[in-house]
Amino acid sequence: MKDGVCINWAELPYELTSSILRRLSSIDILENAQRVCTSWRHVCKDPEMWRKIDMRNLVDVGYTLEIMCRHAVDRSQRGLVEINIWHFATDSLLNHIAERL
Repeated sequence: MKDGVCINWAELPYELTSSILRRLSSIDILENAQRVCTSWRHVCKDPEMWRKIDMRNLVDVGYTLEIMCRHAVDRSQRGLVEINIWHFATDSLLNHIAERL
């Protein structure tokens, strides 16, 4: 807050919100950002957000990284151009990715 002005982050322009959220890892988007508000969820579901998928930040999450990766790949809607998956790629996951390119 500056000079008594309060900024509502949910009201930022779509393009600006998208630019900010692209700086997060795919895991952070799936686990946190999309749950902030309706407008952020809308941005997080945009296939353009999923052209590059970064799953390198291995963290202890509520469900497996493979399931999260499948969701991210599906959200790309065949627009995936780059993916980083370390330490958890299986034949099944690689087939899933290949089928959606």
